[in-house]
Amino acid sequence: MTIFSRLSEDRKLRHRFWWSAYGAASAAATVTGALGLRGAAGATKPIPLVLLGIRVVGSDELSKFDRALVGGALAASAIGDVWMYQEEFAADDADKDQNLRFGAATFGVAQGLYSAALYRRGARFSVRALAPRLAVMGEPAAVLAKFRPGVLPVLGPYGWALASMSMFASTSGTRRAALGGIVFQASDLAIINRRHLLAADDARIGLARKVVEGWVLGSYFTAQALLVDGLVKRA
Repeated sequence: MTIFSRLSEDRKLRHRFWWSAYGAASAAATVTGALGLRGAAGATKPIPLVLLGIRVVGSDELSKFDRALVGGALAASAIGDVWMYQEEFAADDADKDQNLRFGAATFGVAQGLYSAALYRRGARFSVRALAPRLAVMGEPAAVLAKFRPGVLPVLGPYGWALASMSMFASTSGTRRAALGGIVFQASDLAIINRRHLLAADDARIGLARKVVEGWVLGSYFTAQALLVDGLVKRA
C-alpha cells in the first residue's frame, strides 16, 4: 500500500501529515520573515493559510455556511498578510502607515467572520471576557497615539474587532479556540511595539527586532491554526 492510499484511508494519519506540513510551512515562513529575506518570506508566508484553507474546504465536520465563514476569514487574512508584508518592507513611514491601515481593515473583516463562526458554534457575548481584552488593546493604542496618531481611525476599530473575536473564542467552549484568540492578540500587540519601540539602528536593537518578528509570525500562524482547529473540533 502506498503512502497516498494510506492517507486516503487513514483519517488519523492524514491528520498527522497535515499538522507536519503546517508546522514545516509555518517554521519556514517565520524564519525567513524574521531574517528579513524578502523574496523567501513572500514565497513562504501564504503557504500555511493555504493549508488551513484546504483543511476547512475538506472538512465534513462543518456545514457549508460555516466553511464559508471560516474560509472567508482565512481569505481575508491572506489578503491582510499581503499588506503586512508590504508594511514590513516599505521604505518610508508614509508607505508603512498606508499598508498598516489596509492590513488592519482587511484583518478586521477576518475577525468579524471568525466571530460569526464562533457565535454559530456556541460562543456568546460576555462583558466579563471582553473588558480585559479591550484593556490589553489600550497599550498599542497608546503607542500609536504617541508615534502615529494618523492610523488610529483604522487601528482603533480593528482593536475592538480583535478583542471581540478573542472574547467570542473564550466563550466558545473550546480551549483551542480560546487560546487562539489570546495568541492572536499577543501577536498583534508585538507588531506595533516592534515598529515603534524597537526602531533604532543599534545592532542589539536589530537583533531584538528579528526576535520579535519571529514571535509575531510564529504566534500568528499558531493562532490561526488554533482557531481553525477549535472550530472544526467543536463541531
